[in-house]
Amino acid sequence: MTTHLTETRLQDAGEGLGDTVEFMKYTSFGNTFIIVDETATPLADDEHRAAFARWVLNGDFGIGGTDNVLYLRSVEDFGGAYEEGDFAFRIFEQDGSETLSCGNGLLSTAAFLARRAGGSEWEVLTELPTGRPRPVAVGLGETPGTTWINVGWPRPTSEDLYRRPVPASPEGIDAVPPLEVPMPQHEPWAAGLPETITLHGLLVFTGEPHMMLIEGRGLPTELAERIWVDVEGHGVGMPDTPEMAASNRLVHHVGMHVNQTYKDLFPQGVHLNFARVKGDEGLIEYRTWERAIDCETLACGSGAVAMAHIARTQGLIEGTETTFWPHKCRWYEPDARLGVVVTDDGFLLTGHPKLVCQGSTPKFP
Repeated sequence: MTTHLTETRLQDAGEGLGDTVEFMKYTSFGNTFIIVDETATPLADDEHRAAFARWVLNGDFGIGGTDNVLYLRSVEDFGGAYEEGDFAFRIFEQDGSETLSCGNGLLSTAAFLARRAGGSEWEVLTELPTGRPRPVAVGLGETPGTTWINVGWPRPTSEDLYRRPVPASPEGIDAVPPLEVPMPQHEPWAAGLPETITLHGLLVFTGEPHMMLIEGRGLPTELAERIWVDVEGHGVGMPDTPEMAASNRLVHHVGMHVNQTYKDLFPQGVHLNFARVKGDEGLIEYRTWERAIDCETLACGSGAVAMAHIARTQGLIEGTETTFWPHKCRWYEPDARLGVVVTDDGFLLTGHPKLVCQGSTPKFP
């Protein structure tokens, strides 16, 4: 399927639009991205990148239905500023802000580069806003349609993202102080829950700051019972059941409260990963609420890597391979799963991104 805006549509969008921006839209387990190849259609500067992201991600005036815009540029375009990497990966949010990295975004980038640049493996610079860009390897998997990224080793969360009261563990994991979250008793979805629940999380950095809340070990059972909702035969586009809607409200309430109330700990926000370990053979089911976009997404790749690292160091899983079930994505795609493997060079994340459509949009809406 190819989507093209007509010439009339471009003229109606406003005067002085100039050139257009070519894009491909990818989905990776329900995470969706507009990917712009700036080697073909460059934008003028970051002000235009932010404006384009705000417009194209808006469902009323742009394309909508997408989480982020990914901009890819050749490292050579930076005039020798960077010595490593083939391409620079930048990810912009719906409010025009730039964030650090994204596992599913990088999985989609590998599929995109296979179409646009050729080859089967590339080195991509991430985390540019930190001023310390980090190269990661991405490539095509052996199974047709699969891609992989090697995110290296999880790291302690930097002080500008987490103001730790005590040092991190040797594995780079922080035991976050207890987080109190009030439950609004007047809301139907909170009926029967305690007035306040207490969360105990474990934090590590894998391109984004991820806090893992493990059922039975920091995620209270009464909360977990409402997070995991069994759904059968629920297709894409079908309205959520009351149980699904109530569970969504609960996850969103917890994510928003932690990110709004605990800025003394997380000045720029934190990803929350609600997880349950299903046996010790390496299967984890999870849901992720993401900072910056302030909502739950259907899956999270960098979160899966963070949870694999934490679960292994806590002795909750064995072996070098971990399978992740993105719980909310599996409401619509029951077979959805991500893989994380520990290699000699770091953690390898594998997935199956899919091209949704491609087309062009005005450069300056």
